[in-house]
Amino acid sequence: MSSSRLIYTKFAVAGGTGGIGVLIVKELVAHGASVVILSRSAETAPAGATVVAVDYADPSSLVKALAGVEVVISALAAGGFAAQPALADAAKAAGAKLFVPS
Repeated sequence: MSSSRLIYTKFAVAGGTGGIGVLIVKELVAHGASVVILSRSAETAPAGATVVAVDYADPSSLVKALAGVEVVISALAAGGFAAQPALADAAKAAGAKLFVPS
């Protein structure tokens, strides 16, 4: 683990239980970040993170899940790429400072 400090401390990771997403989540948590994983179902989260079930077709569901988040990271698999525009819009509506697409 690096001793680097994070500029942002509140993250949401879409696809955070998948192969790449889980690695992102673990690294963020290891550096002291608060992490919310957006998932279509209530899956098990890596230690230190919270899973929030969302409906990617429901903008209000996404905005609610992103409340208070500073950075939204999309680690969606290829099948989830179609959800990225809605996710980006919700990040903006929720006041996130940064959106990182897949």
